[in-house]
Amino acid sequence: MRLLEAEGLRYRHAADAPEAVAGASLAVAGGEVVGLIGPNAAGKSTLARLCCGLLTARRGSVSLRGTPLDGLSRRERARRVAFLPQHPPHDLSFTAREVALMGRAPHLGLWSLEGPDDLARATAALAEVDALDLADRPVSQLSGGERQRVFLARAFAQEASLLVLDEPTAALDLAHQVLLVSALRRRAREGGGALLVLHDLALAGAACDRLVLLDRGRVVAEGPPAVVLRPAVLSPVYGTEVEVVANPATGQPLVAPRIPR
Repeated sequence: MRLLEAEGLRYRHAADAPEAVAGASLAVAGGEVVGLIGPNAAGKSTLARLCCGLLTARRGSVSLRGTPLDGLSRRERARRVAFLPQHPPHDLSFTAREVALMGRAPHLGLWSLEGPDDLARATAALAEVDALDLADRPVSQLSGGERQRVFLARAFAQEASLLVLDEPTAALDLAHQVLLVSALRRRAREGGGALLVLHDLALAGAACDRLVLLDRGRVVAEGPPAVVLRPAVLSPVYGTEVEVVANPATGQPLVAPRIPR
């Protein structure tokens, strides 16, 4: 089942600006982790927001689990897709537990308060991202990596079938990157799916089933990591020479820029 299907999306940030997304299409099926990669200003974050309904495309369509996005209420949309922004707020006075509980909002009535089950699910989400020890600390007092894990817990507590995460590993150390990818792969095995905006191409190759390469708002390559992560594909898009070798332990492609010394 396709959790997300976006077709022919077009978007401008201003009427006189060039298109940030120029006819892009992508899909995420249940059981799949998809990486959205590309250089700076390729339109990755904008495309991710279009797929969640946080921006409205000038043309094109988005469906979540087969239902057009514009036919879903905000609550039903939030039950189908959870979004992590690239820069979560850092000055909140809420504790980590309270932020994780915010993920339960789509499952509550208009005036309902969180119950024991909601608290249990938020606590489990904090534990899953190794942030349970932060539960009673204000988010404003956390480091960047700690704060990132708390907002990931909020997305996990939302229990949406699709996760759209914009640079989810940017502030995470290596151990927590592995922890996050393991959690996403576990959700995929259970029928969920994820769309990840990533700059780390080696991580994208290791974490994702399929990659979508974006350049100036257009999809220029799509397929398994071994197909997309090739010098002939990457170098023209990134504007620099790259080296790609197979990880001797896993066979997954490792990508590095060619830097003369």
